[in-house]
Amino acid sequence: MIREERELLAELARLNGDMPTLGLRMMDGSASAAEQEHYAQRLIAVGKWLRQRAEGRVGVVIEGEVDIQEPLALPAHAVEPAQLDWRP
Repeated sequence: MIREERELLAELARLNGDMPTLGLRMMDGSASAAEQEHYAQRLIAVGKWLRQRAEGRVGVVIEGEVDIQEPLALPAHAVEPAQLDWRP
């Protein structure tokens, strides 16, 4: 598995882990519009990433490095999981 695929899987795992808390907060009305927009932007970015992978536009491995043909347009905040502080 190349580094790009590990990064994609890691971001998918972060999105999956953040969804239950955000979903509950959305249902009870305590999730701000900014939090929801931030999550939506992360979903859009990873969706584009998945599409590029499906279309075969991901990088190729050359001596253990990833050579990306097109830059990925991931928002800077997609690197870290969202810090949702929700307490019952």
